[in-house]
Amino acid sequence: MKLQQLRILLAVAEHGSIHEASRSLHISQPALSKAIAELERELGVTLMSRSVRGVSLTAYGVALVKRASVVEQELRHALEDIESIRGHAEAELNIGFTAVASSGPLPDAMAAFRQRFPNVALRGFELRPQQIQEGLREGRLDLGLISTNSGPGSASFQWEPLFSVGMKLAVRTGHPLRRARRLRPLLDADWLVLDPVDDAGSPLASLMRLHRLEMPKRVVQTASNLLGLQLATKTDLVSMWSDFVFFGTGGPLQLVRDALTPLPIQDELPDFRVFLVYRSMDLMTHVCAEFVREVRHCARQMEEPVATMRKSRSAS
Repeated sequence: MKLQQLRILLAVAEHGSIHEASRSLHISQPALSKAIAELERELGVTLMSRSVRGVSLTAYGVALVKRASVVEQELRHALEDIESIRGHAEAELNIGFTAVASSGPLPDAMAAFRQRFPNVALRGFELRPQQIQEGLREGRLDLGLISTNSGPGSASFQWEPLFSVGMKLAVRTGHPLRRARRLRPLLDADWLVLDPVDDAGSPLASLMRLHRLEMPKRVVQTASNLLGLQLATKTDLVSMWSDFVFFGTGGPLQLVRDALTPLPIQDELPDFRVFLVYRSMDLMTHVCAEFVREVRHCARQMEEPVATMRKSRSAS
């Protein structure tokens, strides 16, 4: 089995077409088909089924592509490390993060990292926890920041605790429910969620499960933090945000002062822990390891302000 055969297989799987794959790889269609045929003979299985609508992977092909993508990513990592040792800073770093994890040290870490490694292609993707783990497993992501209130997930990865953050329910200033102290009366209100309503690990689902309550019936869902913040401040939707939104300790959501009013809820709200998630420190590229150092440093710097914020909140 040759690396070039695996690259051809990946290209065909990505494009779903022999013609488009050959164009992307700059090789002829006969040469591409020959490489696939040789790989199939070597393995003794059919990797693709061909039809007038293109090509599709068989079960054997799906299994091989899943592993081949990891092989290709690891080779990319190896070449990047070699270039780094040679003094060349060009590389790429792909980071997956959940909405709650986007607060705290992540923006500061990315800014500091960019100053040190301006030539690194830095890409961030806001995803659900399961999507981040799939990306790590398949080699599409180098690092994940996952928020959860149920502890570490899959044992296939390293879960390094980074920081914890509390959650608050909020409404726009002047909302008729702004003095609500209990959850149950809010169930008939209109709610805003930033996660899919069927995501059991989302903040709202975790809150309802904690108090053995049914999910609200009237829900507006958006995957955009920016749109969500505008809806929360301009409509009568009840929403749930991390402490960072209200206390200004960092993160992408900076409120216009008093745009949202935290509800004086007496029922317990879940805290979320944010973990750095990765396959192995030994397998990290040089630039990924440097970014991890930045995140850890920014998280340590954040600890004292967060402690002060929580002390002030409990006193009030």
